[in-house]
Amino acid sequence: MPRDPAATLSTYSTRIRGALKRCGSAATLETGEGSYRLAADPATVDLHVFQRTVDGARRLGRTGQQARACELVEQALRLWDEPLADLDTERAENWRRVAVRDEWLQASTALIYGRYKLGEYEEMLRLVKAVQVEHDTDVLLAKRRLQALYALERVEDAVQYYLDYYHRVQPDYPERADELRRSHDVLLNRQARPVAPSSAEPVVPPRNLPYDVDGFTGHDDLLAELDGLVAGGRRLIALDGQPGVGKTALAVHWAHRVRGRFPHGFWFVNLHGFGDAPALTEEEVVTDLLDAVGVAPADRLPTARARRAKLHDVLATRKMLVIFDNAADASHVEGLLPLLAGSVVVVTSRGRLSDLSLRYGARCFTVPPLEPDVARRWLRDRWGSRADAEPEAVDRLARMAGGIPLALGLVGEYVAAQRGKPLGDFVARLRERGAILDLSTSGPSSTVSLRAVIDCSYLVLTPRVRRLFRLLGLYPGVAFQLGVAAALAGLPADEVRPLLEVLVWARLLEPREGDRYAFHDLLRDYAAERAVAEEGGEGRRHALVRMLDWFLHTGNDVDRRLFPQREAVPLLELSEGVLPQRFSSDEEAMDWCARERAELLSVIDFAASNGFGEYAWRMQNVVGEVMMRLGFKDELLRGLGTALRAARVVGDRSAEASALCNLGLIHTRFHEYPKADDCYRRAMEIVREIDHTLGAITVLRNAGELRALTGDVPGGLELLDQALGIARRVGDPDGEAGVLQRIGDAMLLGGRLHEAIVQLHLARSVRDRLGDEAGAGTALASLAAAYYASGDHMGALGHAHQAMSTLSRTRRLAQEGQAATTAAAVLRDLGEWERAQFYAERAVDLCRDAHDSLRQAAAQDVLAQIHWSEGRRGEARLCWELSHGLYAGLGDRRADGVLARLTEWSEPDVPAGRNSEGANNPSSVRGV
Repeated sequence: MPRDPAATLSTYSTRIRGALKRCGSAATLETGEGSYRLAADPATVDLHVFQRTVDGARRLGRTGQQARACELVEQALRLWDEPLADLDTERAENWRRVAVRDEWLQASTALIYGRYKLGEYEEMLRLVKAVQVEHDTDVLLAKRRLQALYALERVEDAVQYYLDYYHRVQPDYPERADELRRSHDVLLNRQARPVAPSSAEPVVPPRNLPYDVDGFTGHDDLLAELDGLVAGGRRLIALDGQPGVGKTALAVHWAHRVRGRFPHGFWFVNLHGFGDAPALTEEEVVTDLLDAVGVAPADRLPTARARRAKLHDVLATRKMLVIFDNAADASHVEGLLPLLAGSVVVVTSRGRLSDLSLRYGARCFTVPPLEPDVARRWLRDRWGSRADAEPEAVDRLARMAGGIPLALGLVGEYVAAQRGKPLGDFVARLRERGAILDLSTSGPSSTVSLRAVIDCSYLVLTPRVRRLFRLLGLYPGVAFQLGVAAALAGLPADEVRPLLEVLVWARLLEPREGDRYAFHDLLRDYAAERAVAEEGGEGRRHALVRMLDWFLHTGNDVDRRLFPQREAVPLLELSEGVLPQRFSSDEEAMDWCARERAELLSVIDFAASNGFGEYAWRMQNVVGEVMMRLGFKDELLRGLGTALRAARVVGDRSAEASALCNLGLIHTRFHEYPKADDCYRRAMEIVREIDHTLGAITVLRNAGELRALTGDVPGGLELLDQALGIARRVGDPDGEAGVLQRIGDAMLLGGRLHEAIVQLHLARSVRDRLGDEAGAGTALASLAAAYYASGDHMGALGHAHQAMSTLSRTRRLAQEGQAATTAAAVLRDLGEWERAQFYAERAVDLCRDAHDSLRQAAAQDVLAQIHWSEGRRGEARLCWELSHGLYAGLGDRRADGVLARLTEWSEPDVPAGRNSEGANNPSSVRGV
């Protein structure tokens, strides 16, 4: 309790007035008679607007304008939120309870009754169920639910609901139970009352819908959007999607959900736009519709124009739901739409019906495959306990079906019909290409298979589009560029692009970002089958060679742009008509490699496995350096392993040695030293055997670096001196620069700091002369570490900044991280904590992105020291724990030093700027 409550209240009221003014509120805080009152314009208060809107709806309802009344009530309910939600007091809770009962519940009940008056019984039932979640004992809601069920002729459901409600409510609210019993008796008697004979046959609204799929699942968002469109007055909806994706099932399921909104009936017709049966004509549809709406043949006029006019007149005052299924294109239904102006029309087709959107404002939706979780759930429900016993097999089979309902159904039935087999057996069987396409369900008169369904879409394509479609099935990756498609087809890109667009509009191909496209897995299998059946062996081989040429020469453009100073990979002759991609900048070239790395690996694997080994090792060589620069360890190991096997198959010993040397370098960069040593040993045997001088330089250089890193600095320098002598003798400046860099790094490791600086400056000078910006940046990063180790803070900081600038442009992430760690250590020693923390955090991020655990551990250690010095002990401990884990995982002895820091909490540990132990205890910011 404040000492002076009145003064305190006055202070807070002043603050409240200021806050209201600052936020631009029209409300004011008024005082009078010893009290405060918040005054606001009722038009700005949701509750008052809600009440006025509901009152207006009730007035409209009394004049018979039920549809408009329902719209107003829905508008009011959208304003509703929990009243006084921020107040947790008994008075506020009581007011909330009264407001919900007297305002929200009354409005909801009015909306339900309005739907009843409009004959929208399905919507009425949905609303009742939603409101009953919180008000399940309200007797008026219970009566409305019974009204809806009887109106929908669901007598059994109505009786069951009445009995459930009565037995549940009677003990506590006997009067409510009795009231519902009386209401139910009236409804039941009305249902059973015989209809008086009539002199004229009543017009029965058409009620023609196919059977709704039992257990329909998925597409909840799309169904909700369709509901909202109809509620909002939309009258034309188009659904498209690839073969077998379930367009018809979705349309029929949704129609069953909303049929209560259409008092004048609902009607479904298969137009046979795709398939063996002849397509229905507009005149056939008009005749069938006249029959459906009760126009007898004797009442029809003899001409087509007169029959169309008659149908238009009959339907002008009726609101029906009409589904035109399996339309060939927009023109298949366009002439029928004016006859159905008052109805809601849904059109399904395999192709996108954009013309209906442009001309009639149709809302077009592409039905996607089912989500993986939905597909798995569907199969589990289908197979029961078998699925519970083998969940991994269920997951694999669901992935094989690719979310295509028809494929899921075929797989589900195929497995269910063979109860004695474990699910794992089906995984092995259906994993084979084309196996799911082969599945079918045969009956006395027809066979349903996914292949037959796709046939219908394929056969209507023009010959040029069909040829492109099947050639694209040869592509071994997931998403291909326009240039790849052009190479496969042997056509210019500007001719191929419109053909690709046809396949996209036919829903046989999916567009991806940029100029990339992708198949659904099952469609790719189908296209590959067609290629085997229709292209012939030579045609397929020529297409594959063109594709491989495109990738090899595009990769070579990356290599020559980024590493012009290095020896080029020997290329194969470019096929006639193939135009590889050309890059306008280093950044663009690296972006392409980063984005397409999975595709490159797939193509390299394919080449090695299908008799194109000469392409496999060359493609890996032209893109391998970029992948290493970007830190893609897994991709590098996989690609180099493939290149090594391919080189052995084709018998190219030079290529084999190159792959081994590069594989060893990757193992070195990721600190897997025994594996690296084995690779270098085998590579050296080959280069000596074939007398490959440049190969010897590379192997000696890399092996020397490895020895120095593993503690044998003198042995490493001996190998590096051999490599340097050979490089200078044969005039290989790029090789010389690389060796000088390693010599400087080895000397730095050995504590020979002045000599290291000299060698690193020489390396940088050669790199500058060659125009090798990335190599110069690497030398600068090592120089920064060397200057720091020698105690020259300004020299270290200046070189670190130069290195970061250069390496950032060339995306040498790990080396940039090393330079940032050096900068952080210098600034830490100078007491510039904020800048030091910035560089240390940047170093951690860069090294993590580069997947360089050793450099990341060093960066985490420096960051921990900065946190500790600033008194943030918890953050420091976390960084040291991460650093220790990384060092320990690599078997690096620096893990012991970090562990010692973790156990000593008494005082901050800020290492000196100069490492006095030299080679025996390398600095955490040394070049590695």
